[in-house]
Amino acid sequence: MTPNVQVRNIAGLNIPQHDHVACAYYAGTNNLQTVTYREGGATGTIVATVNFTYTPTQPPTANDALLLNVTRS
Repeated sequence: MTPNVQVRNIAGLNIPQHDHVACAYYAGTNNLQTVTYREGGATGTIVATVNFTYTPTQPPTANDALLLNVTRS
């Protein structure tokens, strides 16, 4: 296992130290819905979630939708 390392702080999108990343896609498309970062493996504590929204329709129904917003929670 690779030791935990501090992730660079990017203004507005700081992702805390983590050791697991999971991606979720909008059903039937290749468009990301969320990226979830966890500390403690796949079932560990969520330290950050990045959400994606698209235009012109939300949720997107076709592949390669136009990305509108990226937000971190």
